[in-house]
Amino acid sequence: MRRVWRRPVGVLLVAVCAAGCGVGTNKGRVCKDAVKAVGAYNTTLNRISPDDVTQWKQAAAALATRFDALARESDDRTLSRTLRGMAAEWRGVGTGMTPRDISGMQTAVQRQPAALAKACR
Repeated sequence: MRRVWRRPVGVLLVAVCAAGCGVGTNKGRVCKDAVKAVGAYNTTLNRISPDDVTQWKQAAAALATRFDALARESDDRTLSRTLRGMAAEWRGVGTGMTPRDISGMQTAVQRQPAALAKACR
């Protein structure tokens, strides 16, 4: 499971950075912190056994918590709303994940880069 998702999560980082995170504003800092949060999530996934769904769920919940915190910090309403939506999606990923069904993670990893990149413009 881990090997399959390493690349898409890394793509999320590249997509957001390529979109431009804004410079010198709260929005720019929050966007950069969101990218760092995804990087930390990716690092965590690399350390978790593919069979340990409990830790995968905990990692998704931790990412959701970080996105919620960033949403509260952001002074940009669009970015804040996007981060809250991403947090909600990751909470759903964490609760809905089973050893045989990680489709929620797949959906989040495929959908979220564009949403975050758009909010960070």
